[in-house]
Amino acid sequence: MIPKAGKKAVAIAIFSSVLPASAVLLVASLQGANLPPSFQQGAILVNLASRWSRTSYTVLSCALAELELLTSKLGRLAMSASIIIDVSNMFITSAIGGYVLSLKLEMPGKAAASIVSFLCFLFFIMFLARPFIVWVIRRRTPEGALLDEACFMMVIFIALGCGLISEMIGFHVTMGPFVLGLVLPGGAPLGVTMVEKMETMVTGVFLPVFLATAGLKMNLAKLTNFKEWGLLGAYIILLTLAKLIGVMLPCLCCKMPLRDALSVGLMMNARGIFEVDTVFRWYDNKNVDDQLYATVVLFIIILGGGTAPLVKYLYHPEDRFVAYKRRTVQHSKRGDELRVLACIHSQDNVAPIITLLEASNPIADSPICVYLIHLVQLVGRADAILVPHKRHRSSPSTDTDRIVNAFRFFEQQHPTSVSLIPYVCISPYATMHNDICSLALDKKITLVILPFHRNITIDGTLATATVALQAVNCNVVRYAPCSVAILIDHGLTAAGTAAPAFGGGHSLQRIAVYFLGGADDREALAYAARMAEDPAVGLTVVRIQPPPEWRCGEEKDELLDDEMLDEFRRERLEEERVAYREEVAKDGADTVRVIQETSEGFSLLVVGRREGMESPLTEGMSMWSEYPELGVIGDLLASTDFGGRVSTLVVQQQTRVRSTQAESPRAVRAAGRQVVPATDK
Repeated sequence: MIPKAGKKAVAIAIFSSVLPASAVLLVASLQGANLPPSFQQGAILVNLASRWSRTSYTVLSCALAELELLTSKLGRLAMSASIIIDVSNMFITSAIGGYVLSLKLEMPGKAAASIVSFLCFLFFIMFLARPFIVWVIRRRTPEGALLDEACFMMVIFIALGCGLISEMIGFHVTMGPFVLGLVLPGGAPLGVTMVEKMETMVTGVFLPVFLATAGLKMNLAKLTNFKEWGLLGAYIILLTLAKLIGVMLPCLCCKMPLRDALSVGLMMNARGIFEVDTVFRWYDNKNVDDQLYATVVLFIIILGGGTAPLVKYLYHPEDRFVAYKRRTVQHSKRGDELRVLACIHSQDNVAPIITLLEASNPIADSPICVYLIHLVQLVGRADAILVPHKRHRSSPSTDTDRIVNAFRFFEQQHPTSVSLIPYVCISPYATMHNDICSLALDKKITLVILPFHRNITIDGTLATATVALQAVNCNVVRYAPCSVAILIDHGLTAAGTAAPAFGGGHSLQRIAVYFLGGADDREALAYAARMAEDPAVGLTVVRIQPPPEWRCGEEKDELLDDEMLDEFRRERLEEERVAYREEVAKDGADTVRVIQETSEGFSLLVVGRREGMESPLTEGMSMWSEYPELGVIGDLLASTDFGGRVSTLVVQQQTRVRSTQAESPRAVRAAGRQVVPATDK
């Protein structure tokens, strides 16, 4: 994270540390002898300036995870700045500690020895401990498995040994394991094993016991001398404000909006377990008395509990996911490159999505650029990442490598018409949509393709639902700055009579579009029409509409529907493999009957999501809807109770756009700020 941190993060790290420490020390020096004796005895202000001017990486990552801002733009910026502060503090502490030691003992050689011992310790961790642990894990741990007991205990004992060494060379015992954790690879298998075996004990027993102990030592009745505890509170407020200004200054100089700069400043003022541990040790070492201890703990509670709701109120990362131009298949010009963001959770999603892309008619005159993103749940590490995928020959093959290789093969089958840019995203499910929408916005994606969270099993039933994956889809549908399609795979690669996509052809030979009207249905028809440009694909468009006497014919959406269908018939109906038919339905039951009667024999059904559209054609269907991200028609086709059992593509046209050329009020509707909650399980 540190090598990739930009100048903004470095500037924030420097100013947010130097400015508050300097402010506290300057005011303390001006007061001098006027300070109370308890302040001078334990050097409380020096400790406060050195410790509270920092932002703990651990505390900040936990706070951002609770706020679901870990993957946001400002959250990543604050995390980068905090890790720079923590790592820099180790070297600064080593240098200052050696200097102070030499002054006290009047032995200059001790300073050099202290610094050399620290550098030797870093060398041991980076070039001996880390390679050894990684080598043992690779030799003893099968792919996808957790560490065995021997490997796990080996890592624990090495971490304890690092803590002992750090204590021996003059640092706190926690510094050694912290540095070891920084250099070891996060995620599976090491990080996941640590979480599996230790999270319950640490968060359920050790942490509550420690916090309870710290709380029991806090006695508000000891706050008797206002001159002392009020003065300490004033210094803490001064430090907090100086840190806030120190964060905001570089942000504002980089032309960041004031609201965002204030949000980053509040993030960097997060307080938690690190500060509680610090003041707990001050109390044990007699650096603070009962009164000052209670004051510091009280301010930790106030700052820790006060900054979180303020950040939540000020910063909404979803607000930036708004495009300034149309990013839809319908509004793309013929021959334009189709930019697709293909989202993959597991290897089961690979073949259906490649088959869909194969059927999207990638040719030299109408190429496809596939941005592939492998979505991995954040487990066993503190920071979320979104980075381009790079294969390292020296490392063993991973799930991401195999997924990317499958898409590379697809790219090689179409060297002049398909380009692939793979990414890997490691993030909590609750904030995974931020990475997807951010990438879609930055790369000017036209269509995001998501796999449905339930796949069909061998016996024809749907697999157990994953609520977290469903929440990801719901949030992407809500906030995406472009069109979105959810692919419901009911045996897509086995459909039809052709071989799967990897064989050079594709299995989508017969496609049907059910057109009820509206922007989503027009987008679905536009995408299906692109597929039908392939001579091997047959397309049937079924328009379902109410009886003639129910139609007003003057609604803007109806006029746009008629215009698009007229154009489609003029351009396509001359081809034998393209068919168009109209059906009349009076209510939802009639619509279901039409779909049941006409869906047999197709490889893929394409429908619009039609969210928020009231129509007699879907009357009574919403009360049985189980999957809101699919809309009522998509929900019907996803259900195993529906007789068709055909793979379905549910399409939603871009909804978040600032454009004066919006074709309907629904096309620019506000998505709101409600994020569907997701549990990372």
